Amino acid sequence: MKLKTIIYNQFAGKPDEWRLSKASFKDTNLIVGRNASGKTRTLNIVKGLAELLSMRQQLHFLSGDYDAVFEDDEKQITYTLKYEDGKVIEERVMINDETMLTRSQEGSGNIRAVEIGRDIRFQVSVNEVAILAKRDALQHPFLEPLVEWGKSLIYFDFGTALGKDMFQLLGEKESVDKIDDQMLLRTNNVSMIFRKGRHKFGNEFVDGIKRDMKALDYQIKTIGIGAPTSVTFTGLQEPAVGLFVEEEELKTRIDQASISRGMFRALSVIILVSYILRAKTSQCILIDDIGEGLDYERSSSLVKLLIKKAKKSNIQLSMATNDRFIMNSVPLEYWSVLYRRGSICEILNRENSPKVFEDFELTGLGNFDFFSSGYYLRNKEK
Repeated sequence: MKLKTIIYNQFAGKPDEWRLSKASFKDTNLIVGRNASGKTRTLNIVKGLAELLSMRQQLHFLSGDYDAVFEDDEKQITYTLKYEDGKVIEERVMINDETMLTRSQEGSGNIRAVEIGRDIRFQVSVNEVAILAKRDALQHPFLEPLVEWGKSLIYFDFGTALGKDMFQLLGEKESVDKIDDQMLLRTNNVSMIFRKGRHKFGNEFVDGIKRDMKALDYQIKTIGIGAPTSVTFTGLQEPAVGLFVEEEELKTRIDQASISRGMFRALSVIILVSYILRAKTSQCILIDDIGEGLDYERSSSLVKLLIKKAKKSNIQLSMATNDRFIMNSVPLEYWSVLYRRGSICEILNRENSPKVFEDFELTGLGNFDFFSSGYYLRNKEK
């Protein structure tokens, strides 16, 4: 299942209102925009909806209005959730044009019961999300795609350590069968993810990671798990272990603590994406500040590599950046330009404004000029 559009409004009608106008998403999206235009916030809106649908989070803001449309095979699923002061005031699920669930601010509502072939009444708490409270794979199977989408979404903040400072208290010989895939959705568990992938998929998994790193000009001949040699830990009952790499031109291992921050960020993303593609555990990947900390060649190569992998899978990929080198290297067909007017954010892409993109391609200018010159705004308004 893939997210097609989302509209979000927080504190509607109040001085601190913030609104994301109808944002459309393709299979692969590069969200670009100036600083403070709302790139991170947009990804967090999608992430927040996933958390609400997956029981990973309660109503975590005082106010929030979501209108999201998903595509699931040939069905269109529309989900509406509006809440204020921590209480749901409206919730609705529609399949194509048919209402399957609706509830009021008192918590009462109606839901389609498939086995008996009619709507039934229900009552839930005013601060409860009904699709979770009424989840039943037999009577209400139409709720399952929404919940599974929420559970499977993965969010990377590429500008962070991504688990570089996280070590495991699991011995190398201990079984990894107990590592649950839900734990792997936490992107700082990279060494655990590597262990699980190597255990489950063998050398093919490890060799694929090495090939991907070499595509970024990281000449790695060995990746493994072991005790670090550059740092020590005291008071532990078991040895701490983490990732290590061996480069082609070096004769010694580089342990997790000593791997450069840029290399580790790239390695972390590649390990998790490799696992996801093989295990088919995710439907949606969000990456904020993609390429942060990498040089031009490597940041561009990483984005191209991820786009190539996403195209060969059923994953929906959305990445955010304002890096000019990445913008110049990624075709406009993947772009979604985010711009803000006061408290209102809008997205412009080829899907909702095809003529703007087609006309620009006739100018012969570089992709970054589409953004930096303000071409997209001037021509959108014509």
